[in-house]
Amino acid sequence: MIDDARDMMDDWESIYQGYFLGEHDETLLECVERLEKARAARPRDPDSTAFHTLGLVWTYAHASSEADSAVARRVVEALSAAAADPAAGQSACRHESHPCDDDLEAHLESFEVWLSLLAGESDYTWDDLDGRPGTGTGRESSWRCPRNVAGFARSAADEIGRHRNR
Repeated sequence: MIDDARDMMDDWESIYQGYFLGEHDETLLECVERLEKARAARPRDPDSTAFHTLGLVWTYAHASSEADSAVARRVVEALSAAAADPAAGQSACRHESHPCDDDLEAHLESFEVWLSLLAGESDYTWDDLDGRPGTGTGRESSWRCPRNVAGFARSAADEIGRHRNR
């Protein structure tokens, strides 16, 4: 379980939907700090690391256009570090493809379910997310694969950089 996961998810969804009433940049920086802490923990909890990485991915549009430039830079650095994590590249993977292989925007609507599964507080199953019964239970899900999380992190960091460097 991830402490206050539901509160973080509600904030991230509100930022994603464009109706968050709190401090957007402060929320992103808190997520960056939690991701850095999760990545530094030994032993590392892959679900916590993925959860905070994906929180930043889900809110990438704010970092792309509305966040203070220093905040956007911290988000890109954190996402880039998560994308380049040796644990993702060295993990055994038998998946023919991953959701991150598609357009980033195509899957953002699924992030609430994905994050709730990672946080351990969901009524959904990994099969529900994969959309094909028997294909994605638990640790075997292509959604849960470290390469998929890294792929989404890379895509979000690239998008933020592309919009910020115009």
